[in-house]
Amino acid sequence: MTHRRPASSPGSLPAPPPEVRGRVVAHLAGVQAAPLALLVAPAGYGKSILLSQHAAAFTGQVLTWRPHRGAHEPASLLNRVTRQLLGTGPGLGPEVGPWESAEPATVESVLAAIEQRPNPVLLIVDDAHLIHGSPVEAALEEMALLAPANLRIVLAGRRRPAINLARHELSGAVVLTPRELALDAAEIQEVLRASAPDGSERAAGGEAGRAEALVRLTEGWPVALRLCAQSPRRTGRSVAALADSTLAVAAVRGYLDREVLGVLPAALARDFERICRASPGRWLHDDGSGVLDELDTAYGLVRRRADGRYDCVPLLREHVRRRAAPVPAVAPGPTLLPPDSGPPPALHLRCFRRFEAAFGEQELDWSVTRPRVRALARLLAVHAGQPVHRERLMAALWPESPERTASRGLQVALSALRTFLEPGADRGRTRLLIRSGEAYMIALPPGGSCDVQRFEAAVTTGLRAAAHGAGGAEQAAESLGLALRLYTGELLPEDGPAEWVVPLREHYRSQAVRAAHTLAEVELDRGRPAAAAAAARAGLAVDPFQDAVWRLLVTAHRAAGDPAAAHQASMRHARVLAALDVPPRGLTEV
Repeated sequence: MTHRRPASSPGSLPAPPPEVRGRVVAHLAGVQAAPLALLVAPAGYGKSILLSQHAAAFTGQVLTWRPHRGAHEPASLLNRVTRQLLGTGPGLGPEVGPWESAEPATVESVLAAIEQRPNPVLLIVDDAHLIHGSPVEAALEEMALLAPANLRIVLAGRRRPAINLARHELSGAVVLTPRELALDAAEIQEVLRASAPDGSERAAGGEAGRAEALVRLTEGWPVALRLCAQSPRRTGRSVAALADSTLAVAAVRGYLDREVLGVLPAALARDFERICRASPGRWLHDDGSGVLDELDTAYGLVRRRADGRYDCVPLLREHVRRRAAPVPAVAPGPTLLPPDSGPPPALHLRCFRRFEAAFGEQELDWSVTRPRVRALARLLAVHAGQPVHRERLMAALWPESPERTASRGLQVALSALRTFLEPGADRGRTRLLIRSGEAYMIALPPGGSCDVQRFEAAVTTGLRAAAHGAGGAEQAAESLGLALRLYTGELLPEDGPAEWVVPLREHYRSQAVRAAHTLAEVELDRGRPAAAAAAARAGLAVDPFQDAVWRLLVTAHRAAGDPAAAHQASMRHARVLAALDVPPRGLTEV
């Protein structure tokens, strides 16, 4: 995982020299007891450079894995880690030495091999946002929970992993956000000095005003410093003038849209834009929706101050305010032009219990389309607002076909789906089925929705609020309750046991049970046993083989003063245990 400093273009700032990030590397190296560290920040905060420096300074064996889009299965991680463990060298380059085994690698086998190492072992995963909510991310969480004393895990990405840091085993986890990763005053001055044409203290002379404006406009965001440097040096030295000239550069706007806002779910991106436009001053106004908290804790795009106000890097804030129209922010730079017929209609997608798509109140009739077109629509719908690479689409829908056949079939299906969603629209002017490079996505125009996206956001917000204890109980109850209402049944039953949908289906089922379990605990702590019992029943309706949820149900009935209901729940629990050939224990007996 080496890093090459890009050559500086004329008038641009160089990347921060590696030595200016030594304080963050020292902080990572100084954390010896915690098994897990997270680097969560938007693009351009130097996460990959920091990982490389941390790996170089680590005294032990370093294992690395960088997922690609669609890498959802744990085998891709576990097999690579195993090859590096059994190879030679530090593990930063290609593995040395063959590795073959009749048995697939598992979390247990990897941890056992690590525990046998005489020296510390560091596992680094970059671009962890690409595996958010996937089985491989769950495997990483399991590795952190069961980590032997000699293992350290560092995950870096643009979105906070869906890992429960409230667990006792992970209570010491280190989380570094833009607050810690931003360049401090001394580092900024070092970068500005390096940018001077003759390497001297030019910033202290005629450039002093511009340097001050750069600092205020970027707040130490390394890539923002370089983007601002693309504006002409003859620009006025005020923050507003520098923002105007910087955002006038199309490449700057494209980078912010593609690399920074592009990781957000479409609905969250629209809410961010709405709040920025409604907040004309420096501070962003919290509308009580939880959007700003989500942008803070999950993505690091805003910062909640001690006084409760929210701040955002001024360059990004001004860019979001000035965007001409609410375009799906997750599209990585589509060049499509909107047709002249007005804004696209509100598209509503439903993927839980059964697949539905509707424009407003008018449900689409899919019977006129071919089965492969419907399957393609369902696969893109569950990832609405997020590009899906063509190779992943071909592997999911044409798993046994040669590549040429699968590619041709995909193009035919895409053309048919495009025509079905927007009949009469030219290929280059469609607004719902968008191509971005080698990926495709169904966009959600303003007013549109997808139950999967809303469910994910509600679970994330609810679990985060629950981790705050009594102070977040009300928000946790509201968000987790919404998540359970959104989870109306298993994901896309129309696709049966298709390989691409089964891991996703299991993930969302697990998330629904986790939401119910946490909600039941929150409601018990709030003194609302009836609501706790309802939450526990909802979780058991999703998965009746959840011992802890059965116990919560019995406890809730007892707390409500209903021993008969507690006894009935205990008997049903006993029958479930008997079906599993597990002897009942006395913890749920009345």
